[in-house]
Amino acid sequence: MKTQLRILSLALLSLLAISCSKDDDNGPELEAWEVEVNEVKSATSAYVDINVATNEGRFDASGYVPNMGHHFINPALIDTTFDLLNPEVILYAPNEGGVMEMVAIEYSIIPEDPENPGSPPEGFTGSADVWHFNEELGQWQLHVWTMLENPDGIFAMFNPAIGD
Repeated sequence: MKTQLRILSLALLSLLAISCSKDDDNGPELEAWEVEVNEVKSATSAYVDINVATNEGRFDASGYVPNMGHHFINPALIDTTFDLLNPEVILYAPNEGGVMEMVAIEYSIIPEDPENPGSPPEGFTGSADVWHFNEELGQWQLHVWTMLENPDGIFAMFNPAIGD
């Protein structure tokens, strides 16, 4: 009987070791840009509290923009470089109760020559991100809907889930 228990125990341990050594089969492997989005979500999670943004000097530079919300900017971050974990803008939109909720982040990059902006900056790994050039501000901009799902895609400029 002891021999049978030992054999059964060894078989179970072997099965456990084999199953633990396999790659995680719980879902598809994330693309590099998806991993980066998760890093950004973690790095910006404190901004869920709008007081964190205002206490560090961010202010509402836009008022309410339909399908976007309010743009709280940190002017000290707006420059010629893309810094994945330090977006220049945090977007907030009022919920049904009028409380401002974080909905997205935005990168705003000034090109060397705003009159001739050239190609968009290198942002997230791959080609999934969708930059647009704001001629009025002379900036490349990239929205990332980190907190509010966007039916048009995480990098779409506008989000129809936010009202007009």
